[in-house]
Amino acid sequence: MFNFGRSVNKVIIPELSEQAVLQSVKEAGRNYAEQEDYNLMESLDFYYNQNLDSHIEPWFASESLSQVPPFISSCVPRFAKARMMLYKEAPKRIIAGEVSDIYTDVAYKLNSKTREYAELSWLLGRCYMKTRYNEKRNRLEYEILPKVQEYYFSGETEPYGYSYEIESFESNKKRFVFWSEAKDGLPGMHFEYDEKGKRYAVNGNPDMVNPYGLMPISKVEFSKGSYDVTRTALHIALAMTEIALSVRFRLGQAVFTGIEDGQSKLTAGIDNAYMLPEGASFNYVSPGGSLVEMIEATKSMANQVAENNQLRIRWGDSSGNAPSGEALKILEIENLEARESDISVFREWENQRYEIDRILLEVHNVASLPEEYSVDFAEVSYPMSPKEEREMLSWKLDNNIMSQKDLLLYYNPDMSDEELESKMSGIMEENQQVANSQQPQSTFERILNGAGTTSG
Repeated sequence: MFNFGRSVNKVIIPELSEQAVLQSVKEAGRNYAEQEDYNLMESLDFYYNQNLDSHIEPWFASESLSQVPPFISSCVPRFAKARMMLYKEAPKRIIAGEVSDIYTDVAYKLNSKTREYAELSWLLGRCYMKTRYNEKRNRLEYEILPKVQEYYFSGETEPYGYSYEIESFESNKKRFVFWSEAKDGLPGMHFEYDEKGKRYAVNGNPDMVNPYGLMPISKVEFSKGSYDVTRTALHIALAMTEIALSVRFRLGQAVFTGIEDGQSKLTAGIDNAYMLPEGASFNYVSPGGSLVEMIEATKSMANQVAENNQLRIRWGDSSGNAPSGEALKILEIENLEARESDISVFREWENQRYEIDRILLEVHNVASLPEEYSVDFAEVSYPMSPKEEREMLSWKLDNNIMSQKDLLLYYNPDMSDEELESKMSGIMEENQQVANSQQPQSTFERILNGAGTTSG
């Protein structure tokens, strides 16, 4: 009897006894956790391009891969970068209505870390970031934690504690860190522990108390992960390895018939002549199948997963003129809509992470930052023609959306304050000369002419 449609989430309990029920639930939970851990580690390997041979080699006999090395591609990080456009440009982080230089200076590599974190959050479906204060370097530092265990009180939906594995000095023993928040008048906890549950005080904290009151770990969670991208990357790697083997074997496999084992020792080479016994034959046999069809099938895999994730792929052999900025925007409309959904998710996370940063800076007597915090994510920009760009900048100048200084920095963001003031002085002098001339120029033209000699 065939049972079609059976769900892998269904647990079959062999008998109605308490012990059997508990054992079945325990085994199901362990199997699910093991598979989830494997998927997570596989996605991390493909994102960081590490340990990839170990994922490909089990699908080939050792004799096959002695002919060619496994094919490695970097499609997972490319998909992640294309999908998570929110941090493509660094957002403006506004504290009490303005950008805080104090916070910008102390938040070490925040922009690069948040971009990597956003990409991993999308890929894994859930990701964590820990903030720590480095007292030696006087700065906040950020660590991405892909795998974290959450702890809940019964009936509550928000975790009260987190734990995660850390590097151990003993290779055969695992070590973990635990954080919990202050709750109901009781202080939070912070300590290390091993696989046997033995606790160890973290340096300078013999009481194992959380000095911050809140957990210094923030979390982003999507409704689902993007493991389909990782699985497709594996399929592409397998297919491309098969194609590489096929190319290798296209040279042909020497085949002899009518010769018994050990009857004749033959040496291959175009400068060797073979003397075969009567009735024997010799020829080269190549594998069948079209390489072009195999490559197109591989492309189809990539295209399918791209469409499922609101992306599109432009292959290197595509012909035709490059699309305009407006055409690109239309082609990317689904990804732009997904970006709008991402904004609410990461705005909540940014506020959670800033609150952690603010508390850490207060506890370490570095700064007392206001609670008011907001994030202005950069708009997605597409390439414009020179004419479109001039019209856009001119319109912004005429409507006081952009200042003369903004225009100069638009063409050279790295311009120093001294160089900027010098250019502005030159523009003011030119404006006065133009005002007295008979052929006035537009504001945009005057500023552009004054910025024309600026080095990039």
